[in-house]
Amino acid sequence: MGTNVRNNSTHSLRRSLSYRALLIGIAGGSILLAVPTVAQAASRSGSTAQARHAAANTKKAMASSICSKVSAASVSAIIGYTVPAPKTDTFAIKPTKANYGISGTNTICTYGAETSMATIVKAVTLEYEVTDKPLTAAELQASIKKASSIAKFKFTTYSGLGVPGFYFSLTEAGITGQGITGIEDGTHFFSADVENKNVSKATIAKLTELAKNL
Repeated sequence: MGTNVRNNSTHSLRRSLSYRALLIGIAGGSILLAVPTVAQAASRSGSTAQARHAAANTKKAMASSICSKVSAASVSAIIGYTVPAPKTDTFAIKPTKANYGISGTNTICTYGAETSMATIVKAVTLEYEVTDKPLTAAELQASIKKASSIAKFKFTTYSGLGVPGFYFSLTEAGITGQGITGIEDGTHFFSADVENKNVSKATIAKLTELAKNL
């Protein structure tokens, strides 16, 4: 009995962490990923850890040299505690009706483990995404509106990066995930996100600036 209870508890925790990481991660990248993936995530309660950035995209192995452009030391200096070397993932964005027929690539660098409540609040994620054509202002606004209505994200504009950007947050199960995304030329998206409400916007903005180097 005790073992079964522990196993069920562990499974539920991992499922919850995976779902949260999925939601925050997709908001950290361009909103192109957020619309179709939030819809999928909201309809699935058993997401696995590998589903974190699954958005009907093709996952590809990628050399860690890309994420090494931003060292763990530089991230640690900003966040205020030591983070490990990053894990690298990259995805091909396939053109769909939901993303206005846009394709591109999304690179995710995760500094830290996301295997427990204690580790997930310490992890830092940087992302860089390039698309083959820009979103119009109307398309971006429509995508943000749809994503926020599905997953209860809160989006506000953020002007501290010198380029158009937005701040987003999501609170669930007592954890607040938050991040900032900057947009250059409508086709280059760079962002940073954390799952800790105590990290200031100013700190996240500095981390977001690091993401421009990916």
